[in-house]
Amino acid sequence: MASIYLVRHGQAGFDKLNYDQLSELGFAQGELVGKALAQRGIEAPMVVHGAMQRHRETMQSAQRHWHSFGPIVEMSGFNEFDSDDVIACAFPHFKHKAALGTWLLTQKNRRKAFQELFAKAVERWTSGEHDDDYIESWNNFTGRCTRALEDLITNAAGKNVVVFTSGGPVTAIAQHCLGLSHDKAFELNWTLLNAGISQLLYNREGKVSLASCNEHHHLASAGKQYLTYR
Repeated sequence: MASIYLVRHGQAGFDKLNYDQLSELGFAQGELVGKALAQRGIEAPMVVHGAMQRHRETMQSAQRHWHSFGPIVEMSGFNEFDSDDVIACAFPHFKHKAALGTWLLTQKNRRKAFQELFAKAVERWTSGEHDDDYIESWNNFTGRCTRALEDLITNAAGKNVVVFTSGGPVTAIAQHCLGLSHDKAFELNWTLLNAGISQLLYNREGKVSLASCNEHHHLASAGKQYLTYR
């Protein structure tokens, strides 16, 4: 069996106008991923990244230290879900990001306040009770991610692949492999670290299993400042 390594992107720009760019710490986390891949001797005849800036930047940071890879392919099926839409559907007064940003500035702990708001928005999204409200429902999102995985397995031809993606697709694929409920899937999502690595085993017939999830020794051994979730 061959492996597909799913790498969650490094820390993104929470306090920046463009969230999709990596923070300085995010670039460093990407380099730690590259060192970990090199130390483990992972060779990937194919590398995939989603179509988001933070995916490409994490890949490019990793490639400063990891050189055993083949052609690079962009697959938008591994993109993150639209968190702005998920929030706006649950809290219409935050339809415009400026309104959310203004509100966050009034909060004593902005990251905690955002996490609590986001958790409520995600609970509504994954419930399946309001699917018509969303640009992409939870079921459509998970279906899109599993189809991307199926396409990847077809194109990978039994070889190792490293995929630079986001926490949402990692969650959707783990749910697919383990048969998790929606609630349990997102309990897993909250634990995924920036630049964590998950490993899938697959064969050409399409059988796929989750061998490891959210590996982060490469982060923890570098210092607790590299252990971030958002």
